[in-house]
Amino acid sequence: MGSSSIDTSTGRPRLLVDGRPFLLLGAQVHNSSAWPSPLEQVWPQLDQLGGNTLEAPIYWQDVEREEGIYDFGRVDSLLEGARAHGKRLVLLWFGTWKNGTLDYVPAWVKSDTERFPRMRDRWQREVRVLTPHAPSNLAADRRAFVALLRHLKEVDGDERTVIVVQVQNEPGSLFTVRDFAPAAQALFEAPVPEDARLAGESEGSWSETFGSDADELFAAYHVARYVEEIAVAGRAEYDIPLAVNVWLRERKSWGRPGEEYPSGGPTSNVLDLWKALTPSIDIIAPDIYVRDIGGYREVCEAYRRDDNPLVIPETYGGLASARHLFEAIGNYDAVGFAPFGFNRRDGELELDEDYLPLAASFDLLFKAESLLHGHRGRSMGPTRCLQAAVEESDVPQRLLHFDGWEVLVQWGPVRASYGGEFPGGTRELSGRSLVVQSAADEFYVLGFDSKVTFRPSWGSEADAAEFLSVEEGFFDGERWIAERQLCGDQTFFGLSLRPWGTLLRVSLHRRPEPHRRGHGFA
Repeated sequence: MGSSSIDTSTGRPRLLVDGRPFLLLGAQVHNSSAWPSPLEQVWPQLDQLGGNTLEAPIYWQDVEREEGIYDFGRVDSLLEGARAHGKRLVLLWFGTWKNGTLDYVPAWVKSDTERFPRMRDRWQREVRVLTPHAPSNLAADRRAFVALLRHLKEVDGDERTVIVVQVQNEPGSLFTVRDFAPAAQALFEAPVPEDARLAGESEGSWSETFGSDADELFAAYHVARYVEEIAVAGRAEYDIPLAVNVWLRERKSWGRPGEEYPSGGPTSNVLDLWKALTPSIDIIAPDIYVRDIGGYREVCEAYRRDDNPLVIPETYGGLASARHLFEAIGNYDAVGFAPFGFNRRDGELELDEDYLPLAASFDLLFKAESLLHGHRGRSMGPTRCLQAAVEESDVPQRLLHFDGWEVLVQWGPVRASYGGEFPGGTRELSGRSLVVQSAADEFYVLGFDSKVTFRPSWGSEADAAEFLSVEEGFFDGERWIAERQLCGDQTFFGLSLRPWGTLLRVSLHRRPEPHRRGHGFA
C-alpha cells in the first residue's frame, strides 16, 4: 500500500511519498481546467514540462449539484489521467472559499441566503462570501469534503495517486475585513477566547485586546477554526496530508485586509495563530506572485518553519520563476513548487515556450534529487550544506561561505581590473546555481549560465585551490553516475555551468601559495 505523509523527525519537515522523500515539482491548471476536455492538453504539456505532480481543483458545485447527491466523475477522470502519465495529484477543494469568495459553492447554497448566510460589511451590506459563523455553512462544506475523502480512500487508498489535498483555496473574505452581522458583532464584543491570546494578552473584547489589529485577528481566528473542523472530519475518514494556500499580504499598495487580500486567511501576520488553531493542516503554503527577489525571500522566510514545510503551490512561469525555484530550494528548503495556469493556450498540445526554463530546471533538479534530499536543512560546521546563488538585476556575482571554503558564483563575461573581477551579467538574467558541500573537500555544483570558482576560507594558511577531480554526471537513486571527467580547457579558468544545465561533482585540495590572477585556478 502506498502512503504520503509529512515527516518532521530530521529537522526541516519533508514530504514523504511511499516512505521516501519527495520533491514536488509540477504545475497547477487554470481554475476551470479540471474537466475531461481541457485535460486532454494538460497531460502532454505536463509531460513536456517534466513535472511529477499536477495540482487540480475539485469544485463543490460540481461534486454536489443536488444536496446530498455526490458525483465524483471528474475526480475519477483526474486519477485515470494521472496514472496513465505516471503523475501524482494534489487536489484543491474549492469549497466555502475560493480566492476570498463563494464562487464555487453549489447553486442550492448560493440561492438560499437565509439557510446559508453570507457575511455583511460595516454598513450591513451582504457580500459574496459565506460567513464562517453559521453552523449550517460549516456543516454543508464538511459533509461534502468528507464525502470526497471517503471516495478517495475507496478508489485511491492503495495507489495513493493523490498525495496532498488542499482544504480550501485562499480562504478569507474579500469585500470586508470581517463579518459585521449582528451575531458576529456579538462575538466580536465578547471576551477574546483563551486560544486566541497566544502572547498571554489580558482578557477583554477583541478591540480592547488587539486594538487596530482586532478585526483581522477576529477573522483569522474564526476562519482557521472553520477550516480545522473540516480538516478533522476529513482526516477521520482518510488520513492524507492536508494543506491550505495563502493569498499573500506582501507587496500590496495599501496592505489592507479585505481589500487587497482576503482577510482571515493564513497571511504572515496571523500565521502563528493559524498554526496554533489548525493542527490537522500539515502545510500552509504561500501563493507567491511577488517578483522582486527581496520580496520572494521575505515570503519564503516567513513560511519556512520547523512546523511547516515550504511548498509554493502557485507562482508565475518564465525565467524569473526558474531563478526563484533555485532560491527557494537552495536557501529555504522548499519541498514543492508549481507555476499556475501553465495550460494557458487553449487547444494546443505544445508547452508554451515561456515554461522552457522551468522544464530545464526540473530536469536538472530531478537528476540531483537524492542529493538535495540528503542535504536540505543540514549544516557542516557553521554553514548550510546546500546553498543557492541566483542572478539578480545589477547583482552579477555572489560569494557563498561553506565550512573551510568560499565559492564565488559569477554570471556573464568576467573582466579583471583594479579591485578584483567584474562580471557583466547575462542578457536575460538566466544564471542560477545550487552548491552542495557533501564532505570536507567535496562539492556538487548544478545550475545554468554560471561560472563557479573555489578558494579556501579567508584566514586559512592556504590561499589557492586545486581540482583533484571534476566529474559530470547524475544520480540514479542515491548512486552517483559519472558520465565524463573534466580537465584542461573545462577547468583551467574555473567551472562553467552551461546554458542548458550542468551537474558536477568536485574534489578539491588546498595549495599554500598566492592566488594568481590570469592563470588557471579552481
